[in-house]
Amino acid sequence: MSLLRIKDLNIVYYTLSGPVKAVVDASLEIEPGEWVSIVGESGSGKSTLVYGIMRLIPPPGRIVSGSIIYKDTDLAKLSEKELRRIRGPEIGMIFQDPMTSLDPLRRIGDQIAEALLEHGIVSDKEEALERAKKALKEVGIPENRINSYPHQLSGGQRQRVLIAAAVALQPKILIADEPTTALDVVVQAKIMDLLEELKRKYNMTIILITHDIALAAERSTRIVVMYAGRIVEDGPVDEIVNDPKHPYTEGLLESTPDLWGEKEIKSIPGNPPDLRNPPPGCPFHPRCPKAMKVCRESFPAYTRLNKRRVACHLYK
Repeated sequence: MSLLRIKDLNIVYYTLSGPVKAVVDASLEIEPGEWVSIVGESGSGKSTLVYGIMRLIPPPGRIVSGSIIYKDTDLAKLSEKELRRIRGPEIGMIFQDPMTSLDPLRRIGDQIAEALLEHGIVSDKEEALERAKKALKEVGIPENRINSYPHQLSGGQRQRVLIAAAVALQPKILIADEPTTALDVVVQAKIMDLLEELKRKYNMTIILITHDIALAAERSTRIVVMYAGRIVEDGPVDEIVNDPKHPYTEGLLESTPDLWGEKEIKSIPGNPPDLRNPPPGCPFHPRCPKAMKVCRESFPAYTRLNKRRVACHLYK
């Protein structure tokens, strides 16, 4: 049985210049123990999708239809009070920018301890601080830094604090939204190694949001490709990387340099569409080198190819 099932999810931002359809008819099933990476350019809807899972869509956005089934519970129908039992202890999240997620006026240990107390994991502050020390040590931060403030830590250390705060609650699913964007490649690799180690230790399911398909390919068991708010391809990492089917997936892979610099890097022509007024049919057709007349007329239904699905008229 799937741990998380998203069915026909639609999320819209109602702006003064018109509604922005940020996620369109998204359906996705995630199994226990998977590492699923959701990839795509900026504005593809990948972060909005996971914010929808957490029911953290900021105004003027809202979920307009669809379901988000965690175990047997539809998260889309829960009240804020009921969601508090899910956020953190069941589904944790690491946000993109630690400096906006951490309170600059409070010590990092107090912030981790507060999460443990708020969710009822422990009832005593001293015990909460001891658990915070253990969590920090687990992510490679010395216990004596428990009284440090966020500004006293490096960018990589601040990201580790966010990971410690999330993992201290031992969630079943950990969502990481672009957790290494502002970090150099060495620190980025260390953060990814840490997530992989924690995943094995606690048997967590990880959902990684990234624009870097090469990073996703290194760590994932499955890759989900999004474009203009839609899932266009989804499948095992080896199939996606070695034999991409959707032209957009192919373009993302071709625009990624290889380690030895032997591959010609090709950029995807044009820009992602304005989601207030997306093009008819398949939204990728204005940039697609393989576009046909039917691509301008209708969005394709999903086609099953081995263990993957792809939304492209090439496979009808």
